[in-house]
Amino acid sequence: MSNRSYVPGIVDWPARMREMVEFVGLTPDELELVQSTGPILLAHADELTSAIYDHFLKFPESRQFFLTEDGAVDPERIDRRKHSLARWLQASIDFRIDEEFPVFLLAIGLSHGHPPTHRAHLGSVPARFMIGTISFAQTALAQLLNQDMDDPAAAMRASVAWNKLLMVQLDVLLAGYVTEQPIAPAAESPHS
Repeated sequence: MSNRSYVPGIVDWPARMREMVEFVGLTPDELELVQSTGPILLAHADELTSAIYDHFLKFPESRQFFLTEDGAVDPERIDRRKHSLARWLQASIDFRIDEEFPVFLLAIGLSHGHPPTHRAHLGSVPARFMIGTISFAQTALAQLLNQDMDDPAAAMRASVAWNKLLMVQLDVLLAGYVTEQPIAPAAESPHS
């Protein structure tokens, strides 16, 4: 049985993140691999963020979140969002299970799942776009690693590590959308 106290409605975000790290099998060696790929990916941060926002602008349902009142693409909003995405990339490279990182991710999820009053008429950014964005990022990161790493096997291991890390993050990002009942710790089986 877990040593954590169970309090209904209270989430221990670092513990939840540790559980997901274990669940997806993200190892300390893989986290080191993620961190070691930082220079490669940060060298392409502008390219990566542009590709993601260019992708959003292709689809009317996601494009609407980046338009001015007269229907034109808002370049200032796009630039601010690209800067935020680059900050997320750096935070992902520096990944730590602490009190701050899960709250950082949860804030991102909440900001997408609950629109500010000045955009309330647009509603929430659909959760499927958050999932799709993580998928797009996984593919883009894998392509960059494959392109810039000399050893294809090392690029594959790095891509796998990044995929696991992004799934850990997706759990917390989606928590900003979904309200779920916490699961009480399971009673120990008589066979354990």
